[in-house]
Amino acid sequence: MCWGVYGKVLEVHGERAYVDFGGVVEEVVSVVDELVPGDYVVVHAGMIISKLSEEEFLGSFKYIYEMAKKLVENGELSKRELEKMDEVVKRWTTKDRW
Repeated sequence: MCWGVYGKVLEVHGERAYVDFGGVVEEVVSVVDELVPGDYVVVHAGMIISKLSEEEFLGSFKYIYEMAKKLVENGELSKRELEKMDEVVKRWTTKDRW
């Protein structure tokens, strides 16, 4: 199993792309075809391994958000961190409420 991190592509330059990971922007390598700014991606070890539609991104991120809510309830994550997640999703997507 690998750990993939969700991000949104800001710029594409050949096989390299700049990806926003919720406020942290990193240059990564892309091995997927037809990558354009605005694409939702999964990055592993500095490499884009897949693209997602907005619906796929929201569906996947919803599970992460639900887990984060449980961590807040258990005192293992601050409510502010959960609010930051919500802000990122609102900034990245065209949906008013996900």
